[in-house]
Amino acid sequence: MAAMASSPELCGRESERSIAEVVQAARAMTGKPARPSDEELVEWLEDQEVTCEKDLLQLSEPGFSAVKRAPGASLVLVDALEKLRQAQEKAIPAEQVPERESDARKKVEPKPADPPLIKRLSSSTPSVEMEVHGFTGIITMCNEAKRNALSHQVCEALSGLLDRCCCAGVRVVILRSSSGQRVWSAGHDVRDFKRVDGSPAQSFGSSKFQDPLSSEDSFVKLLDRIRNLPVPVIASIEGTVWGGATDICACCDVLICTPKTTFAITPAKIGLPYNHSGMSHFIQVMPLHIVKWMFFSGEPITAEQALQMGFVNFVVPVERLEERTAEMANTIASRAPLVVHLLKRQLLCMSPVPSLTPEVFEELHEKRKKTWCSYDMEEGVRAFFAKRAPVFRGN
Repeated sequence: MAAMASSPELCGRESERSIAEVVQAARAMTGKPARPSDEELVEWLEDQEVTCEKDLLQLSEPGFSAVKRAPGASLVLVDALEKLRQAQEKAIPAEQVPERESDARKKVEPKPADPPLIKRLSSSTPSVEMEVHGFTGIITMCNEAKRNALSHQVCEALSGLLDRCCCAGVRVVILRSSSGQRVWSAGHDVRDFKRVDGSPAQSFGSSKFQDPLSSEDSFVKLLDRIRNLPVPVIASIEGTVWGGATDICACCDVLICTPKTTFAITPAKIGLPYNHSGMSHFIQVMPLHIVKWMFFSGEPITAEQALQMGFVNFVVPVERLEERTAEMANTIASRAPLVVHLLKRQLLCMSPVPSLTPEVFEELHEKRKKTWCSYDMEEGVRAFFAKRAPVFRGN
C-alpha cells in the first residue's frame, strides 16, 4: 500500500474514499487477505451512515468504540482502521480537519460526549426495526397487519436485534410496538405449529402435532435471550397483549404501559400445553392465584390490576408513554454499567424457580405429550383458523 500523502490537496481526495475502500486499505495494512467478514463490517458501517472516510473521521471516540463491537470487526482490522484515522488526521492541516461532534460539545460544555445517534438499522424482516440512540437500543415490532404475531421469523429477528444492540454498546433496550397499534402483540403464531410429519398446522388430519414449545423453538429461545441479556430490557406497551407475548413481558426487566393495556394468557383457549419454564416465568413475577386464574380462564387483566399486583412498574397516559419510557431508559443508562449487569444477573439467579424432581418432570412431560397429541389441541387449532369458538371434549 502506498504511503499516505501529506499535501492538503491529496488529503482532500483521500477523505473522499468510500468506506469500502477505507476498510480495504485497512485490511491491506494488516498484511492479511480480505475476508468475507470485511464486507459485513462495511455493510454495518453504511447502515450507520458512515459511507466515506470523512464520516469515519467525524466519529466521536465513543462512536468509534461502537465500531470495535460491530459485526465483522476483528481486533486486527479495527486497529488498522484506527491507525488510518490517526494518519489522516495528522496529514490534514488542523484548520481543515472536520470538527468532531465531541469537540464541538466540549466548546459548549465540559461534559463527556455521548455516542452519536446511530440511525435506524435494517433487519432481516420488515416486521421488526431497530435503532440506537446513545446508550439506548430501541426495537420496534411493526407488523400491524398480523398484529405483531410472534412467528419463527419474527422471534429470530428479535433475538438477533437484541444481540446487535449489545454489540452497539447499549446499556438498556426498549422493546415496543409502533405507536397507535391496538395490539402490542397477538402472541405465538399458531400458523408456525408443525406436525410430526413436517406438514403445517393447517394440514388437518395428516398427523399429530410436534411439541410446539420445545427448547429448540425460536420463541422459547427468545424468552431465554431476553432474560439472560446482559443489559436491562424495558417493555413499553401500548395496546393489548395476548398469549406468548405476555410471557415476553414477564421476561422483561421493567414494564410500562397505558391505561387501556390488557394482558391475557391464552393456551387453555387453544388447547395448547404450556411448558414448565414458561410457567415459572409467571410464578416468579405474579401471585400464584392470579397466575392460576389467568391460565385457567384465558381472561385478560387490566393495566390497573397488573400495576396493583406488581406485574408492571408504571401506567401512564398514551401520550406520555414514549417520553416516560425514554426517561426510564436514560436513568438506567446513566448508572454504572458493570453494576447494572451484575445486578440483573444476581436477581435472575436469586429469583425462586420451582424445582422438579425427576419423577415429577417425567409425569408432567407425559401429560404434555398426551395433550399436544390430543383431539382438543386439534380442535383448538381448527377453531383458530375457522375463527370460531372451539368445542373441547377432554381427550
